[in-house]
Amino acid sequence: MPRSTTNPIRTAVVAAIVVALAAGALTGAVTAQTDQPTITVSDVTVEPGDSATVDVVLTSAPDGLAGYALELTVEGDGAAVEGASYPDVFGLTSQPEIADDGTSVTLEAADLGENVQPGAAGVVLATVELNGEAAGEAGLSVEPLQFDTDGGGTMNPATEAGTVTVGGDADAETEASDASGSAASSGDGEDDATDDTDAAASSAGDAGGDETTSTAFALPAGGLVLTALALAFVVAFVARRRR
Repeated sequence: MPRSTTNPIRTAVVAAIVVALAAGALTGAVTAQTDQPTITVSDVTVEPGDSATVDVVLTSAPDGLAGYALELTVEGDGAAVEGASYPDVFGLTSQPEIADDGTSVTLEAADLGENVQPGAAGVVLATVELNGEAAGEAGLSVEPLQFDTDGGGTMNPATEAGTVTVGGDADAETEASDASGSAASSGDGEDDATDDTDAAASSAGDAGGDETTSTAFALPAGGLVLTALALAFVVAFVARRRR
């Protein structure tokens, strides 16, 4: 019977290379998604009657930023827009247009000095002042109306909303303080419960030490490549043993 001319080692190595290339392509796709320009709004906490500021930030500008227009909206009744300002990098700005009820503000600026160069990151577009009106929580959503790049193109950034938390009144703070004091007075019971929990966790760890836990997609691309190579050579070794 003629012997097979197929080289099992070559076959295994080729398979490993294919897996490695696929892993690299997957990693590149994930990186590309992560690098997408995004407009974010910072979170803030403010007391009723007080004011606080939030920054509107463009996470990245791969092709620079020539100018922009956007609208920020307060989604809730606990806070209202009081004002807004622009950083000095923008040479031409428009007066912030604040809605009569303070629920939104439209911002527009241009980078005449080309200060925001291609590849810039963490670009502060504006700072918005909010006034706390009633205890509660409100969302801070942002909508890009127009974003132009240095080369005359357009940018379509993603958005990430922020949150403004307006604290309660003095009575609510007193109640929270009393509750904290009561919790502190029961510290011995909590310590005992913590000890029991630690003992149970230790026992569970000993019992399950020999078990293997798997998580979907937890293996990095580098680990996937090494695993594929190891598997390939095992297959090749077995194939040679059978010949």
